[in-house]
Amino acid sequence: MSNLYVKYEVIADDGGVSELARKIAIEQSVECPESLITAEIEKNFVGEVVNVSALSKSTNKYEITYAYPEEVLSEQYNQLLNLCFGNVSMYPGVRLTEIELPSHVLNYFSGPGFGVDGIRNKLGVFRRPLLATALKPRGCSEEQFAQLAYEFSIGGGDIIKDDQNLIGSFDQFKKRVTLCLDAIKKSEDEKGRACLYFPFISAPFEEIDKYFEWVKRQNVQGVLLAPLILGLDTARGLAKKYNLIYMAHPSFTGSYCVPKINGMSYHLLYGTLMRLAGADISVFPNTGGRFDFAEEDCKQISDALKRPLDNIKSAFPCPAGGMQYKDLHTMCDWYGEDSVFLLGGSLLEHSKKLSQSTQEFKSKIAEKFHEEIKEMNHSNNESSCEINIEQCGNQLEFIQSSEFTWKGREAVVYKSVNQDTFSGIKRVELIGKNGEATNFDVRYFEINENGYSSKELHQHIHVIIVARGQGQVLIGEKEYETKINDVLYIKPNTIHQLKNIGSEPFGFYCIVDSLRDSPAVIE
Repeated sequence: MSNLYVKYEVIADDGGVSELARKIAIEQSVECPESLITAEIEKNFVGEVVNVSALSKSTNKYEITYAYPEEVLSEQYNQLLNLCFGNVSMYPGVRLTEIELPSHVLNYFSGPGFGVDGIRNKLGVFRRPLLATALKPRGCSEEQFAQLAYEFSIGGGDIIKDDQNLIGSFDQFKKRVTLCLDAIKKSEDEKGRACLYFPFISAPFEEIDKYFEWVKRQNVQGVLLAPLILGLDTARGLAKKYNLIYMAHPSFTGSYCVPKINGMSYHLLYGTLMRLAGADISVFPNTGGRFDFAEEDCKQISDALKRPLDNIKSAFPCPAGGMQYKDLHTMCDWYGEDSVFLLGGSLLEHSKKLSQSTQEFKSKIAEKFHEEIKEMNHSNNESSCEINIEQCGNQLEFIQSSEFTWKGREAVVYKSVNQDTFSGIKRVELIGKNGEATNFDVRYFEINENGYSSKELHQHIHVIIVARGQGQVLIGEKEYETKINDVLYIKPNTIHQLKNIGSEPFGFYCIVDSLRDSPAVIE
């Protein structure tokens, strides 16, 4: 058993800090009277106070560190939030400052789907910060927004997003997105350089999948979401489900971190939590702009988004909020090349033509960096031809090896929930989760000796192609023993399970719809 650690800064008098520390431990874990806490409950669920230290005697400020057994997470992002900042969020003078997760616990969280490298590969731009802007102000026509998109793209801009207040009917949304995509495509054809457009999706729960399904059909590469309005885990799940770059807008976040005696630390909210929740780009207020964020806070946010974190990809810090042309050199020094500079109103008003403003802002950034440009991939997809294969025209030839591994495709955890329902199985995402414009995903699974997958059913179909070893497949009420190159079809809503019945690994390819439901596990 390993522990996760949670830190708070609290305000309490000398005699009351120990009592407060115990109160928080119980409130966040079992929320019951002391008399109901048995020794077993104490050991397995209640947070252990491992350190209490004074930060400032003059202000009665202390730091309290707790250790929790990893099992209390239940492998859920929402439970992480509830455990660390549930009821205690209503305590005055208590601020959540840090969460430290064991390495293998990080496997519960997929993190950014694309991250810094994935976005750079789509743009073909390296070794400099990316330049972004927003479609504004609200009240312009869809045609005017499309013209802004064209001028920004033709001027060499990298990312253009909707402003977060561009909320209207679905028909208005479709018209704006269609016109902007057409305008950017025109620019790309003329200049040979990519520009990404992220429409803002905010809709009632009953309609939100309709928006995502539509933008996916238009080959939109990413979206702007407000995760504190949608819900952090909901935003994570939607971006992952539809395999889209996810830019996180900070709307509604201020109440979680301002003022500094309550809520949580800036770097935890805009950095670690956004990154664990799958944000590829996290927008936050830059120091010196319209919001009162300190320089040190912004640097810590940037570090939290980019520092090594096991299997979690790095995300782009995106300082914003009233930045000016004159601030660019300072921003370059603070945030470095792996950052996105979001400049809205100042870029739009810098000169009469947005294309000229964009060129001038890019030139200012170029004074600090020497960018590298790779040839634009007009399909705007990441190549899958590096997967330990040789390309022969349109044929991808597998290079035989003793282990089924692919360059650039790491094995990942089979699933992050219900671990007692499966054993000895790994998954490799081959096609569909790496930027390819497909309506299906191709995965490779491998089950060790005596291992098995979950017994489950879905609303979507499966196609299984056996690659190695001996397996037994339950489909409905019938079991099939397989051999290499067998192909199995599993129709919707059919119980199925795969087992290894040999002494060598049982490996198979699995083809499913890209847009699909979550499994219903049969105990």
